[in-house]
Amino acid sequence: MKRIRKIRFEWDLKKAPIHSPALPAKHEIKELKEYNVEAIWEGIQKAFLNEKSWIIGLDGHLEELRKRLFPEGKPVTGMELLALVHGPRVVGISALYPVPGEGPHLLSGVTIDYEYQRRGLGAALLQESLRHLAEKGLETAAVVTRETVPAARFLYPKFGGKSGEVTLTA
Repeated sequence: MKRIRKIRFEWDLKKAPIHSPALPAKHEIKELKEYNVEAIWEGIQKAFLNEKSWIIGLDGHLEELRKRLFPEGKPVTGMELLALVHGPRVVGISALYPVPGEGPHLLSGVTIDYEYQRRGLGAALLQESLRHLAEKGLETAAVVTRETVPAARFLYPKFGGKSGEVTLTA
């Protein structure tokens, strides 16, 4: 069985963008204070299901992610959600954990509906996520992802993201 390698990206938030990103018309990034857990989870799953590089071992990854984000069907304490919306529709999510010293801080990574990808919207959601975490007082932020996914190759290196291998402990 092929081993799936994970990689960790870390950003120095003192160097994070201080302004909100420019977005196309009818697009907005906002923090969700109240939301339907099942609807949010469905959107996150859909983003992963449509990305070919996540297919191998996807069920295990989604199970682990759901436990991290919504243990016992409720949001993990301290988690904040940023949503990229287009009109009334949520088309992207970034689940954040703005607790200094705890990580990763981008719990879900940046997830964008397939039909909205490759338009700069993932970069905008990442930029706003880093800005949000910096405003919460964090000095660094991190995400763990697969080495082969497009986000690891094209998105997370933006804004000074530094990569390193994940060390698995038993």
